[in-house]
Amino acid sequence: MFSSNSEANSDSTFYSIEARYHYGIIIPHHSNMAYFISDYASGVEINLNRRRFGSQIWESKMGYPETGIGFWFSTLGEPNIYGNGYAIYPYINSNLFDIGNFNARYRVALGLGYADTPYDKTENLFNNIFGSYLNAYIGLGLYLSYPVSDRIDLRSTLSLNHMSNGSSRKPNHGLNTAAISFGAVYYLSEQDYPRVLPQTSPRIKAREIVGTLSAGRNQAAPYPPDIHWSGSLTFTHLWYQTEAKAYGLGLDFIRYGGAPLAFIKLEDMDFNAEYGFSDYFYTGITGTMESHLGTTALYITAGAYVHYKTEPRQPVYARLGIRQMIYENLLGHFGIKANFFTAEFIEFGLGYRFRY
Repeated sequence: MFSSNSEANSDSTFYSIEARYHYGIIIPHHSNMAYFISDYASGVEINLNRRRFGSQIWESKMGYPETGIGFWFSTLGEPNIYGNGYAIYPYINSNLFDIGNFNARYRVALGLGYADTPYDKTENLFNNIFGSYLNAYIGLGLYLSYPVSDRIDLRSTLSLNHMSNGSSRKPNHGLNTAAISFGAVYYLSEQDYPRVLPQTSPRIKAREIVGTLSAGRNQAAPYPPDIHWSGSLTFTHLWYQTEAKAYGLGLDFIRYGGAPLAFIKLEDMDFNAEYGFSDYFYTGITGTMESHLGTTALYITAGAYVHYKTEPRQPVYARLGIRQMIYENLLGHFGIKANFFTAEFIEFGLGYRFRY
């Protein structure tokens, strides 16, 4: 609850521990997955929450969200083939609305996943969704909380979770689970929240050029099982609406390692052919939306290829990622490059912001 004795715009931080049990289904987005799934997905989630009433505008505009780090465990519908999934992730729970004592939030999480029973050509031939132990994890959720004391909230969620390795190893259909969960949140101190004056996000006219250089490794096709280097050089011009929101247009220079193997039909493949640099090279134009959470920026990009030699599977593609300020204008960068049905590679790199 909010305290009327606390000063407006005070800077206070509250911590809590959350535990939930979830139960749901595996979404069989490939026909052969449905044949093997024999059970529901179930497991637990444990989260360490932080809610900070600070002076930054993005916190006020998002209703002073919870942030933290979490752990996710789930069975995956068939223990002998798909095994179990684990994930560790940072997340943000943004406020949607309050009705009386009920509070609704939505979650976005992005982290590292682990599949304990991946594909193996001799021991686990039927697992075509995980080609490696390590994977990327994406979690989306809708939360509903109700306080039963000053220290305890009951919480229920509806969530969608995705785990795949971004084609770093084949096969890589990836796995999606939809689940409902029930649990509780224990606050390490009473929820004596300060009354904080609402802040508005003033419109600004800032413009910025962001450049990133990134690289990653991927397996383009199950056969041959070669691992290739991929990467990109991107330039994006951003027009800021507020300090927390910007939109932009950009240019991508992409090297997709193994592109001929990924895009050419198997019956048309010449495994003895030699390919040059241009066979792997793509140029694209992009539109981007970027949201700033303090020193962290989340972005989503839609792109269209404008130049290539090897025809891509689709003429359009998507990118999703995080940019973290390291020092002044220097950025650390993590992203996923995909067409709209399959991840192509995960990339890590550095970037630089130039505002004018």
